[in-house]
Amino acid sequence: MIRAVCSEWTKLRSLPSGVWSLVAVAALMVGGGAAVILITDVPGCATGPPGCGRGATAASARALSDTAALLLSGVHLAQIAAVAAGVALSCGEYQPRLLRTTLAMHPRRPTVFTAKAIVVGAAVLTAAAVGVGLALLAGRPLLEAHGLTPGVGYPPPDLGSADLRRAAVGTALYVTLIALLALGIGAVLRHAGAAIGATLTLLYGPYVVTLLVPMSATALHRVQSVMPMSAGLAVQTTVAGTGTAPLSPWAGLAVLGVYAASFLLLGAALVAVRDA
Repeated sequence: MIRAVCSEWTKLRSLPSGVWSLVAVAALMVGGGAAVILITDVPGCATGPPGCGRGATAASARALSDTAALLLSGVHLAQIAAVAAGVALSCGEYQPRLLRTTLAMHPRRPTVFTAKAIVVGAAVLTAAAVGVGLALLAGRPLLEAHGLTPGVGYPPPDLGSADLRRAAVGTALYVTLIALLALGIGAVLRHAGAAIGATLTLLYGPYVVTLLVPMSATALHRVQSVMPMSAGLAVQTTVAGTGTAPLSPWAGLAVLGVYAASFLLLGAALVAVRDA
């Protein structure tokens, strides 16, 4: 197993798409979060200068917003890079048929696929953890500079709070599960473009449907509870009633985990029986 893991790591860092995807995971987590903060309207002074909401009174403040989720909103872009990283290692050997060479060195196919999952999971988790940490450090002063202050419903996040730590750790795990989901889908489809398209459709497709199709609140909550993206991102919730799905944080992440595990198992089964 150790030799297989080392071999897969060599492949990932040798692929330009794999390396840049990992860099993009961290960069998009930080840059995406900063961009969302800067385009968020300050309540009561949408047309005024930055920071004009600092003088707002409690009476004029709107409902409490989840600033932790706002700081970590770059996850919506970072997950696209994570999908690319997972697909790169999963599908990179199929088009030139290099998988035959890999299997000649490591004949046990389950071992090879497990090694791919370990490498993708560890690499993306590291990149996501770096991105999450930088997003929290850079985003906190940016909130105040943009005028998103406690007076207008944006309390500064406490970097030492248990809820914020859970949201941060959960976000890094969310991105990692997205990469593993893409790895499994890539093993099923064996084509990079198709795998990326299928994974992004699975993530964003149901969300688009909820925007286009009128449905009751009960139906919407049911759909959100089984959507991999909305359910998984519930782990970022630190303010009651502001989450992406009516689930507890870890229960929502578990829904995404079921998707990832299902496609990994299906991918592993197909790798074991298909021709290289």
